[in-house]
Amino acid sequence: MYPFAAGTRFRAELRRSGDGSGFDVPDDVVAQLGGGRPRVVATVNGHRFRTVISRSPRGYWLGVSPWRRAAARVTASRAHDVDVELDLRPS
Repeated sequence: MYPFAAGTRFRAELRRSGDGSGFDVPDDVVAQLGGGRPRVVATVNGHRFRTVISRSPRGYWLGVSPWRRAAARVTASRAHDVDVELDLRPS
């Protein structure tokens, strides 16, 4: 088990990229989660969802689908607190 399985929080702007929206994830957050492309449970404005932090040309990316944005009541071009913890459940 990773020492930061309890999770971590970062603040980032929800931004649009091509057809999608998401958050740039700081490198140190990904490192705390064990590196690579970690499976996580993310919480944004009280809405929890399972996802994978992916690698993009700009760095790490946590994509947020339109229905997740609606459920979390968040909009692009605004900064939000994002909680992430390792998703330890089998996929």
